[in-house]
Amino acid sequence: MPNIYFIHYELRPAPHSEDFATTGGAFALCYVQAADAAAAQIAAERYFEETDWIVVDLESGPDQVERALYEDEPDMLDAYDEALAHGECFLFHLWPPEVGGSGALH
Repeated sequence: MPNIYFIHYELRPAPHSEDFATTGGAFALCYVQAADAAAAQIAAERYFEETDWIVVDLESGPDQVERALYEDEPDMLDAYDEALAHGECFLFHLWPPEVGGSGALH
């Protein structure tokens, strides 16, 4: 069975991103099929770069995970299975932008 890695990131949209005006940031739960943890992290971060997200923090991982870990969590099980079928799955939990002290967003 292929290796699936779980990685949890905090992200913010790049200034030129379509999401910049409406999204302050996101937590991304990533399931990536890769040969090893380093390759999984590189693949996830390449995806973020290609989709105009900037990594703020690596919250956890990359950790190799097994399907049995998610048997009681249907959403996570679906994400794991999607990574098995398609090589990766990214779940984004977005929040709106906040107005800073200067009145600027983000």
